[in-house]
Amino acid sequence: MVGMEYFSSQPIIFKFMEQKIIKKARIKFNQLSQRYNGFINVIVDDWRGYRFIFDTKDVRKCKNKCEQCPLYLLLKDEKSSLFSAGLYPASKKDKEIFGPQNFLNCKTIKQYQTCYLDFITKKIKSTDELKKESKLVNNLGFIYSANGQKKKIEQKFKKKIFNFVATTKVLNNFAKK
Repeated sequence: MVGMEYFSSQPIIFKFMEQKIIKKARIKFNQLSQRYNGFINVIVDDWRGYRFIFDTKDVRKCKNKCEQCPLYLLLKDEKSSLFSAGLYPASKKDKEIFGPQNFLNCKTIKQYQTCYLDFITKKIKSTDELKKESKLVNNLGFIYSANGQKKKIEQKFKKKIFNFVATTKVLNNFAKK
């Protein structure tokens, strides 16, 4: 069983994945930010491939009318590769777990955090799965924040998820199995 000490020992400080991915992500973000000024926070993670999570002015007022969305118009032709700035379509099943947006990586910080918390409480069935999920959380990184405090926001984001796991019955559920 994983005890609370596992989660409290996980570094909350920004811990990037492969540096070549981060370099590509920063270059791509710089290119995108020259063509779009609505970015509020941008996260890089490695879930279903290396990709951005976009918290933007448009995401915050999303009505799922993607064809009219400036962010969608900016990203609709992005190609998939080792790192993708493109949008990841959400299936019907994805929307049940991760929210109503048409794309998985159009999320406010709060929505994205809720995705992790919902997934952990609804889908995680073992300690090994929980360890994998916490590794994903630990390895994601904020590469941009409009308020200039990306490290502080990232730490707060991760801490909330790890504290949730440590203070809920998630760990106890595995002990009963």
